[in-house]
Order: sequence, then structure tokens, then C-alpha cells
Amino acid sequence: LFSLCGWSSWYAPVGASLGNSWRIGPDDNNWDGVLKNIDIMNGLQKYAGPGGWNDPCLLLSRTWSGQQRMTELQTRAQFSMWAVLAAPLLISGSVLNMTAETLTTYSNKEVIAVNQDVAGHQGWRIQGGALAESAGNIWAKPLSDGSFALVFLNVGTEELKLTCDENCFASLGFNPSELLTLRDLWAHAPLADVRPKDHLVAQLPPAGGHF
Repeated sequence: LFSLCGWSSWYAPVGASLGNSWRIGPDDNNWDGVLKNIDIMNGLQKYAGPGGWNDPCLLLSRTWSGQQRMTELQTRAQFSMWAVLAAPLLISGSVLNMTAETLTTYSNKEVIAVNQDVAGHQGWRIQGGALAESAGNIWAKPLSDGSFALVFLNVGTEELKLTCDENCFASLGFNPSELLTLRDLWAHAPLADVRPKDHLVAQLPPAGGHF
């Protein structure tokens, strides 16, 4: 693996000719940095694929001195987003100081499988705006078996209800009456089937709530 670090999105169009991954934004030393890099990743998906990846920086675990840089909820939200973004899963921090909850987050095989899907597609934002201005986002990643991985994300300061409605599902090619089978990869359990016309709704806690 040859990883490039230039801290700029201009790497994306030429990255695959230079190496296997390329940093597209600044260091993500805290939650705000994570959100900034998520926003930069949207629109760069056409440059990613097997053998070459846009890199939004590192997964923020505890530092070597034991400093916790994000909440456990935000740590899991970042891991969910990095999976859908097909981002390199490189940990910044000490395995020795890692909490049991963070270790559980980083070892979720179902979420890792989304990140490592052989089709190599990078996900994109299908609902919401830039996270500096929009509290809620929905992101989607197409998988090799024809399914999609979705992340509902709340970065605001208040609890938020996010809805993937008929138009949201239509952007992924689903018709209103199509019966969709759902699975929660964090609960490792199936969810109730849904038709796009009936909407998929998630009630999310603030500051990193996700589904």
C-alpha cells in the first residue's frame, strides 16, 4: 500500500495514478475535523475504486497518553461513515489505551464488510447538506450484491428525526412499492421490511447519533 498525504482534494482526480490512497483534507484531530473531511469526501466518489481510495484521515481512538478525543457515540459514527465512504480504516491512537466499547466498534465484522466490499464503491450524500450547516444527513453506498448500505447521521445539538422518504429511495433506483429487506449492522439483527412509499424513519440523539 502506497499512501499519499497532501491534505487537499486536488489529489482525488490524480490519486490513482500516484498511489493506493490519498489524503483529501486536513488532519482530523477532533469531531469537527471528522465532519469537515466527511463533507470534502462528498462528490469525490468517482475517483475511488478497487486499488485506489480517497482518504479522509484517521479513525480517532484514544491517544497514547489516554486522551479521549471524541465520545464513544462519535467514534462509532465515524466508523460507520468511513465504512460507507470506503475509506482506509487506519487507527490513530493506542490499542493499549482503547476502551472496550471502541474495540467493539472497530471489530464489527458486518460494518468492516461494507468498507471492504469487492465492488469498491465510495458512498455519497443522498439527503442533507454540508454538515457545517445541516444537522442531518443520509449517505448511501452501493454494494456488490445489489444492496445498499445507508447511514443516517445527526451532528446537531438536539435530537433529530431523519426520514428517507419515497424520493430518497428513488434516488437509489427503488420504486415506491418495492419491498425492501433491512438489517441493523450494529445490532446484528434484521429490521422490519419497508416499502419506500411508507418511508424509513430514524430518531437520533445529538452530536453523533447515527443509524
